[in-house]
Amino acid sequence: MIIAFDFPKNTIGDEFDHWPEEFNGLINIQDGIEPYFGSAPPSFVDLLHKFEKDFKILSSDKAITSIKPFYYFLETQGPPEGWLGMIDGHENTLLSGVSEKILESVREGQCTIVLWSCNEGYDPFQYEIFDRIYEELQSKYLPFDNFIFVSGNLIIDVLHQAWAKVNNQNYLIKCLPFNNEIYDDYSKIQDNVIYDKDSKERDKYFLLLNRAPRIHRMAFISWLNSENLLENTLTSYPSEKLAPYNFSKKSDLSVYFSRMLCLDRKTKSKCLSGWKDLEENKLPLIVDVDEWGTNHYGTSVDWLYSKTFFSVVTESIYDDLSVFLDEKIWKPIYNYHPFLMIGCPNSLVKLREFGFKTFSPWIDESYDLELNHGKRMGMVVNEIKKLCSMSIDELRGWYQNLIPILEHNKSFLESDSSQFDKLLKRI
Repeated sequence: MIIAFDFPKNTIGDEFDHWPEEFNGLINIQDGIEPYFGSAPPSFVDLLHKFEKDFKILSSDKAITSIKPFYYFLETQGPPEGWLGMIDGHENTLLSGVSEKILESVREGQCTIVLWSCNEGYDPFQYEIFDRIYEELQSKYLPFDNFIFVSGNLIIDVLHQAWAKVNNQNYLIKCLPFNNEIYDDYSKIQDNVIYDKDSKERDKYFLLLNRAPRIHRMAFISWLNSENLLENTLTSYPSEKLAPYNFSKKSDLSVYFSRMLCLDRKTKSKCLSGWKDLEENKLPLIVDVDEWGTNHYGTSVDWLYSKTFFSVVTESIYDDLSVFLDEKIWKPIYNYHPFLMIGCPNSLVKLREFGFKTFSPWIDESYDLELNHGKRMGMVVNEIKKLCSMSIDELRGWYQNLIPILEHNKSFLESDSSQFDKLLKRI
């Protein structure tokens, strides 16, 4: 397999580093524009290294002159508006930073472009991703056979087929679901794991980390607070002043409760009171760091898990057409931690398809199959309420019952390569 970079970084002789001097797809990028292609580790080449696959990195020019088939990766960074050219004032399109030499090689069938967006699970309908890709390929007369879209949305292939049916599109690109963060090196992110089988040090109910104040997280933490479920937990949430992103307004939260979660008036009123109490009396909620600007993807602390009985994972995406799993779920698994999820429907189903085990009957996981977003969130709240009604001694026994599952998941996370092997065959 040959991987081509426009600007590969030399190491020794003809060998190239796995990260280039400049990422593909950025030729003639506008001054002052943040790069929309870049590093989102682990990259495809990182994974080829990790699993000791046979490959070679060449400059784009040498790849073309080799006359052999090769792959040209566009590694997305940031939201689709950037790399699809949907931001006002940006002049780029998806392929505007790709050289004409590469495009001609695609037309001739030698080069295959791979749009690598595995670290996010964007809803392709919300962002018109398929529409933009097909328009771009058609405008540049590029064969669909030589374009692959790899997405962290784990149902991207199903959604692509649905889009194609609606749009009467029979000649299709290849759309492949893949989560790259499952294969990150969590021993480098967190070099020590405290595995307290007897739960001697655990004295908090759960761990709930929130840095970005997305509206579904705002709704969820309001609901928990309205039920007095944040006491004796390790829960973080920024204040409006400290948040790295803009807070939603209370009026937006009210609309979200009504229109997206479809809550009854009594529950909605109680949750809004829960948010008012948080805003006026409790925020920010701080666990380990009193600093909110840093993205802590690449950091983790062992005692967060050894002091708590389970994690409540609030994924980045909740009510989109997606199934998305990221480091927020792999970190608890790495730390022998049971978890509940505030995520898209069928997230636990997808985990089990991968080969992991989940926690039924010790946790009622029927919430994962519930398509109604409000009911699903309420089911998670009720399960948390049930677990938090247990005494510490009861929770120690509960944790003991989960040890075989926790050990299986940790071992599987560190040893399995089947998802990457499957992806490599399909590419």
